Amino acid sequence: MRQRTVNINDVKRNISAMKGKNLLLAVNKGRNKITKMQGEIVDVFPSVFTFRAACGDLVSFSYSDVICGDIKFLA
Repeated sequence: MRQRTVNINDVKRNISAMKGKNLLLAVNKGRNKITKMQGEIVDVFPSVFTFRAACGDLVSFSYSDVICGDIKFLA
């Protein structure tokens, strides 16, 4: 089990601050499959946040994905 270095409330606050900004995400889908997506955070909910990719796809991620490192925000 991975050690948590950040609080989930801190992650929610940081993601809320990035809402509406153009971002680049790296999503680890397992078995060495890493997908990079460019787009913006559309909505922030108590358990998940939604991300609209530049191609028009709308995907949702949980905050625990960010804490575990499955989702990384790139510069």
